[in-house]
Amino acid sequence: EVKCKLVIIGKENDSVKQLLKQYNINYTFKKNLNNADVIQEYQNCDILSFTSTYEGFGLPIIEAQAMGRPIITSNISSMPEVAGNGGLLVDPYSVPEMKDGILKLINDNKLRDSLIQKGLENVKRFDPKKIALQYNNAYLEIINKK
Repeated sequence: EVKCKLVIIGKENDSVKQLLKQYNINYTFKKNLNNADVIQEYQNCDILSFTSTYEGFGLPIIEAQAMGRPIITSNISSMPEVAGNGGLLVDPYSVPEMKDGILKLINDNKLRDSLIQKGLENVKRFDPKKIALQYNNAYLEIINKK
């Protein structure tokens, strides 16, 4: 058992709510948050669990890392590439693996601190100026090949 309060950002889902109640999990759903509210939620959290089974990019990973929060995320789709070395990767189809990962982040200060530092470094890869320069260089390369 993991004693915590689970904050779910997104639409309420009756089947998920039923499971949360069945397992006596302390939870709250929050939806329609503006940017300031989302930032506040990152500041309030201890860990971001983003164990999605499919994502186009996975922006919450970068957002949480930028706020200095440890993350646990899926070892599939785009999540490993987005998280870099700054995330604890787990199989999103394995509840025991996700639980073990969360417990590791709670109980292993060294691991948690290491992931936070690696996450802060990882965020630098996504600096808007750096990405704009990469696009500019790619466009120039394409133009010069014509």
